[in-house]
Amino acid sequence: MPAMFFKLVILIQATLAVSQNVSFIYNGFRSEYLSLDGVAQFTPNGLLMLTNDSQEIKGHAFYPNPVTFKNSYSDTNAFLFSTTFVFAIRSVLATVSGHGMAFVIALKRGIPQELDTIKQIEFNDIDNNHVGIDINGLNSVKSATAGYYAENNGGFRNLSLTSGQVMQVWVEYDGTKKQINVTLAPVSAGKPHAPLLSLKHDLSPILHKTMYVGFSSSTGSLPTSHYVLGWSFKMNGQAQELVHSQLPNLPRIGGKKVSKLLTIGVPVMSLSLVLLPIVGIISAIRRKRKFAELLEDWELEYGP
Repeated sequence: MPAMFFKLVILIQATLAVSQNVSFIYNGFRSEYLSLDGVAQFTPNGLLMLTNDSQEIKGHAFYPNPVTFKNSYSDTNAFLFSTTFVFAIRSVLATVSGHGMAFVIALKRGIPQELDTIKQIEFNDIDNNHVGIDINGLNSVKSATAGYYAENNGGFRNLSLTSGQVMQVWVEYDGTKKQINVTLAPVSAGKPHAPLLSLKHDLSPILHKTMYVGFSSSTGSLPTSHYVLGWSFKMNGQAQELVHSQLPNLPRIGGKKVSKLLTIGVPVMSLSLVLLPIVGIISAIRRKRKFAELLEDWELEYGP
């Protein structure tokens, strides 16, 4: 079900050159780095802000050129790839958030891996704060409570994706082993040796020869700001490590008051960081029900 997400992609796709060994690193962002859609924007100090503190909005950002994932559509061996990005989610309420944010790999800048901020029982979410891998759908093939394995036998430490804390995600696919590893940690902790999630799954039948990589996010009735501070990606190799000292700072949190009506009216929402390998692969934060509606809209407008 290849969901065709973004009109911008269709307008410029025919003029883009394809690169087989794409490698890039952004320690902060400038306007020429990515193609933006919706409310997504670059802040003056280099943040990629996918959504701001408004309601019912969406934003998308993509690497402008298609990336080669295998030699041909019928090829049974997809290349290996690796990516890492630093992100933060800030909501008007510390414990709940908007629909979500995703890192995506898609045929036309579309299908996401998710970091989901709302638990949906019909999609078999394990709890209200988890990381999962979705493949060609919204049900997680594998999931785990958000957190990381501390070094030196520090054990498992939980993380809250809606805390506003700056965190880092690593997503790696080994085309030979047919294995996806997803790792999450606070940006100050460095990459743990043990991934949070590891899944044996062949992505070759799902991946097309060329696809796009980027981010997608949306908010609902609860204003939420989704930030990406830095991003590194590499085909056929290990993504370069981001230089944390060069990453832009998040804006200072103002003393905004949360209305009593809003506090009472917001249901108990959950958070899950779900990684969706393909036809959109890998990473989003959003409400699954709302996202399913968006997918249907995009399929109707941009589908075959």
